[in-house]
Amino acid sequence: MEDAEVVRRIFFSFLSALCVIFIAGVLIGPRNKEKWFKLRDMRKGFWFFNRRGILGETLRFGWPKTKEGFQAAGAMLVAIALTTYIIFII
Repeated sequence: MEDAEVVRRIFFSFLSALCVIFIAGVLIGPRNKEKWFKLRDMRKGFWFFNRRGILGETLRFGWPKTKEGFQAAGAMLVAIALTTYIIFII
């Protein structure tokens, strides 16, 4: 396998991971994210480089704090591992 092919597969693995996280964020919704995950307080240390847009808020989960949060994080981990495995096998 050439170097360009490896880089291409890594790029598509990263892109698929972002898609999995985005889909999970949309399906879980902001209300359940607040209940299931511990988000960092944005009022502390908030400045220009910490700003997030709509996409950043969808992708931001934080640390799991409930059983459902750990299950959602585990499901995302399994989905990302599966898509990466498929990309590197094909």
